[in-house]
Amino acid sequence: MHRSTDDSHTSWRHIWRLAWPIIISNVTVPLVGAVDVAMMGRLDDPAFIGGVGLGMMLFNAIYFGMGFLRMGTTGLVAQSQGRDAATQIARILVRGLVLAFVIGLSVILAAPVITGIAAALFSASPLVESLMVDYATIRLFAAPAALGNMVLLGVLYGRQQMFGGMLLLLIVNLINLALDFVFVLGLGMDVTGVAIASVCAQWSGFLFMIWFINRPQSKIGVGHFLQLKLILAALRDHAAYRRFFILGRDIFIRTALLVLCEAMVLNKAAKLGDLDLATCQLVLTLFGILAFALDAFAYAAEALVGEAIGKRNPEHLRIAIRRTNSLAAALALVIAAILWFGDTIILRLFTTQTALIAHAHAHWLWACLLAPASFLAFQLDGIFVGATRGQEMRNAMIVSASGLTVALLFSDAWGLHGLLAAFIGYLGLRGVSLWWHIDRVYAQADAPLQQHS
Repeated sequence: MHRSTDDSHTSWRHIWRLAWPIIISNVTVPLVGAVDVAMMGRLDDPAFIGGVGLGMMLFNAIYFGMGFLRMGTTGLVAQSQGRDAATQIARILVRGLVLAFVIGLSVILAAPVITGIAAALFSASPLVESLMVDYATIRLFAAPAALGNMVLLGVLYGRQQMFGGMLLLLIVNLINLALDFVFVLGLGMDVTGVAIASVCAQWSGFLFMIWFINRPQSKIGVGHFLQLKLILAALRDHAAYRRFFILGRDIFIRTALLVLCEAMVLNKAAKLGDLDLATCQLVLTLFGILAFALDAFAYAAEALVGEAIGKRNPEHLRIAIRRTNSLAAALALVIAAILWFGDTIILRLFTTQTALIAHAHAHWLWACLLAPASFLAFQLDGIFVGATRGQEMRNAMIVSASGLTVALLFSDAWGLHGLLAAFIGYLGLRGVSLWWHIDRVYAQADAPLQQHS
């Protein structure tokens, strides 16, 4: 019976059941930003678009940098799921929410400093800078809820409740979209309207999901976690906090290097000229879009790998890794084929500039290689998150960033082709440098069981 349960948890059908809600919910994420910009595009000054765009960039940088809250929570919960330790999961949730609120409140208190630094870095016009500060100051009040939602997503994904995660993201994003129309088109507000819409949406999603998972009949497995005795026990466990901080530190460094590498590529492209910069930005935008699709199987790997390690089931682990990787590879090839055969249509969706379309066509091969070059990195990120091996993720990213830095030093002779080739090589190196340590993940499933709470 034990064997059949494991097989059902790593079946192709089960993996797809984990992946499709991620794909659906991820589609709504860029849509919200697009609608925010579209709302501002209806006003009488392009500065409104610039102000919202820079404000969104600032908030997204903070949000992306705090990604360790979701990833760390997912790995820890998935392993506790494998051990059937519901109390441990509830404690992980409590500790994560406390940390999210401490960071979120700190962000609110530091808002004047954060917006001041951003204004100095962006060097925008006085009007755009003023609008950016107005937008960001309001939007940052969503920080505790937004970071809390990351923890909730981590619990949901770790428990393999991807539908619950989809529900949370759909609630947040659909409320955001609806309030954009109400505040901007209905009430005639400007950047303050879209900022308030985001704040209301994040808090609505957070409060709903707290109620949803705390119901006695909740299938999430942490019902009644809002108990004083459990909360105090979770907060007193300093060893568990230390473990989470170490994991979070390593993932944060890895994430910061990811952002730095893309910034290095764009900075290099800017030195080549406006047309090269626009083409490079288009390629990176495509990369950001396809990442939403490839993330689906990486998230499935997080949950399945963590569960297998929690159960100390090496066979379950090997099947989960092999099958999620196979599905991700197939998806990467499908994406590459779509880009290859749909090049003209895709480019015309992004721009009507004939010079840019022609220049992008000349470099389109690199866009088609994005998914095949990067899918292994996405998958191994998921595998190592599930194994809570942040140190290896950090070290692999240091190696990859170093490789990109060296490649960029020698890319000038080949212009944009050299730059994009360096970026593709960097994506591949991310996967290879993580795969180098895969034996440590397999060994973890054979290690003696240790209780972590």
